[in-house]
Amino acid sequence: MSDPASRVFSILLVVGAALLTASIVFLSTRPVMGQVLSPGLSTLLFLASIALLISLPSMYARQSTASGTLGLVGFVLLQAGMVFLAAYAAVPLLFPSLNAAPGESPLAFILGIALFVGLLLTGIAVMQAGVFPKGAGILILVATAGFFFSFFIAEFLPAITGQISSGLFSVALGAAFAWIGVFLWAR
Repeated sequence: MSDPASRVFSILLVVGAALLTASIVFLSTRPVMGQVLSPGLSTLLFLASIALLISLPSMYARQSTASGTLGLVGFVLLQAGMVFLAAYAAVPLLFPSLNAAPGESPLAFILGIALFVGLLLTGIAVMQAGVFPKGAGILILVATAGFFFSFFIAEFLPAITGQISSGLFSVALGAAFAWIGVFLWAR
């Protein structure tokens, strides 16, 4: 990959990480269940997911040889999870008159699982490959644990538990992706 392209993708990774963190932190200020996304929040989350969809391939390309099959599977599942975020954010933008909270969907569940497993495998691949700082891999794994807790355990606890864990996992994930983006920029 050429140096100018690598720099553009590294900037997009940092921007996507910042937008994702901001949108999830803002989303977590209110109970998530039955929440309708505002147009501003939808736009923020949509831009974050698009920036990450565009920039994550450069992250994978940088460590593809060192991360092997594990890195490839993690990358593919992480990209599918980013498609889930883009679709989730796009609905209120495409259909502004639809003022209903998203319901349960088998496809959304599958893509959510893909996001979880993609984060898990990507975190492991980052740590094993040794191309990016191990701390970034640890932060991705922390974010993965927070994601799992927020979406599969916190729903059985008081709403504030899910809100706090969502905010924390988004900060960890945003920090990890931003760290990798800065690392890509510096190289």
